[in-house]
Amino acid sequence: MQNFEPRNYRIDNVELNWAKLAKPVNPFGTEQFELQIATKDKAIADDWSANHLNVKADKTDTSKFTVSLKRKAFKADGTSNGNVKVVNANAQPLKDVSKLGNGSTGNVIVYQYYYETAGRKGIATSLTAVQVTDLQEFTGAVDFEPIVPIEQTTEPTNSNEMPF
Repeated sequence: MQNFEPRNYRIDNVELNWAKLAKPVNPFGTEQFELQIATKDKAIADDWSANHLNVKADKTDTSKFTVSLKRKAFKADGTSNGNVKVVNANAQPLKDVSKLGNGSTGNVIVYQYYYETAGRKGIATSLTAVQVTDLQEFTGAVDFEPIVPIEQTTEPTNSNEMPF
């Protein structure tokens, strides 16, 4: 694999889930942007595997295959790695990236390159751009209704009686 040429790899017509593209998250001590792509087509999942992506069977839907993609927020030298470019179907910047909800569809571009460091080697993949072709808007968690005290409708019990 040492002769692997760095490349941009485009993945079309995928389900987009768990997008964390508005600002980096820090799940394990490294700030990064994240996105999960999914398909129910085994042939597509096999193609992803052949193109050096780590394909997993979905834990809740065994007919679905997923790949978790990420982009580090900072390069090794500490400089910004830049945000993931997110555009709409017309290739215009998506106005509010935080509204990208699970079940949206789109196209994804990743950058892949060979690495060899600390005794490990392989093909690394970095999320570069997302084109959202069908936006399923994220609306946030369900809000609670205010708690209204229940009025006591029975007479107070005799102090010698149990309240139940």
